[in-house]
Amino acid sequence: MRRLFLLSALLGLLVPAGASLAAPPVGGEPATPPAPLFHGHWCGAGDANRAAPVDALDAACRAHDLCYERMGRGACACDRAFLKATGRLIASPGTDESLRGKAATANSLFSATPCVEPKGKGARAARR
Repeated sequence: MRRLFLLSALLGLLVPAGASLAAPPVGGEPATPPAPLFHGHWCGAGDANRAAPVDALDAACRAHDLCYERMGRGACACDRAFLKATGRLIASPGTDESLRGKAATANSLFSATPCVEPKGKGARAARR
């Protein structure tokens, strides 16, 4: 739950300045669809449509989500792999600045939150 709160707080910083978060007028629909929560099809809350990743960051988010499905939410191994993937994007001179900023945000979030080692291997909360 704490991780979801932190993610929501960080993602709130990424909503475009011109995006309206107000309720639609009574009897009407919003003029534009709401902005995505974070990036692509897999980064942020929800991945219900299971669409193909749009780029390398979205692919890293997909791998992270699927790892959580296999190993459990908050698994340290999943978070370490995600930190490595986002770190490569941040360091790559070929990464677009917008994508680099999003990768850095995601990397910071998962660097700052505790992970969980699988049960049976000295189950404990851990830091990466």
